[in-house]
Amino acid sequence: MALDREYFDAIHIDVVKKKYYNANKVEAVFEDIRRRAEELTEENERLRRELDVHRGRSEGLGDAVVSAQAIYRRIIKKANERAEAILADARRESEEIRRSSQAQQDYAVQQVERCISRVRQLQMNAIEEINAEWQRFLCGLYPEEDTPDPDAPADLGEKVDAIARELQAINSGE
Repeated sequence: MALDREYFDAIHIDVVKKKYYNANKVEAVFEDIRRRAEELTEENERLRRELDVHRGRSEGLGDAVVSAQAIYRRIIKKANERAEAILADARRESEEIRRSSQAQQDYAVQQVERCISRVRQLQMNAIEEINAEWQRFLCGLYPEEDTPDPDAPADLGEKVDAIARELQAINSGE
């Protein structure tokens, strides 16, 4: 039974009905009240201690949560910094590879252009040499210009020059 208004009203009614009181009964009621008050005081004290323990735990849990959040933020910050560093390294390496590749391409183009130029020059030299050989050959066939071969065409020299010019044009067009 709790020490509430009903409990005390019940005591008052019991005493009022009898219009007198028995000291032993009153003393027993007061002893019951004291005992219940002590029980309630002890229970109240026990509940306060439990509340303090729970408050301490909740403060500890709150501190643990705050600490965990701080650790989480530090881990995320470090992970982001590491990711940025990795990306920066990858970008730098990519740029170096791109520059190196571009330099290699430029070098290869220069070498190919140089080779093509050299081949063209060799072709021109070969054409000129063939033309000179042809001219010597033809001149050897007709040692004297005054007595042309009756079977040779009259415009043979022009035709040879035209052939040489066409070979030169073909070489230049490539």
